[in-house]
Amino acid sequence: MPIQKPARIASDPFKSAKWDEVTAGRTFKASDVPVLELLIQWYAVMEQCMDDITYDGSVRVAYSNAMGDIKALPQLSTMKQASAEIRAINKQLGIDDEAAPETKPKETALYVISTNRAKRAKDKARASAG
Repeated sequence: MPIQKPARIASDPFKSAKWDEVTAGRTFKASDVPVLELLIQWYAVMEQCMDDITYDGSVRVAYSNAMGDIKALPQLSTMKQASAEIRAINKQLGIDDEAAPETKPKETALYVISTNRAKRAKDKARASAG
């Protein structure tokens, strides 16, 4: 039986959609609900920060205060914290959303020997033809 979406998550369109995305195809226990709520809240914080630093379709990372000093927008450090919290909670819940590393075929000793032998034969044939 799937876990029930909390009312405060269901009442917010962004949080509700994120809940559905995070829980789709995964099995959680009822005891995971508070941690899932926290995860969704951090996603909402991240989303709000991204909205806050976007002006006229471009991202702004600094502002000028009344004294003329250029300062980094505080949302950047909040986003950094939210990102770290999201990763930590994902790990706690066993959610692995990292991209799978690109796998290369394993080079066995036989493959290396065979490849080297073929290369030497090709080089030898080329040298004797010239």
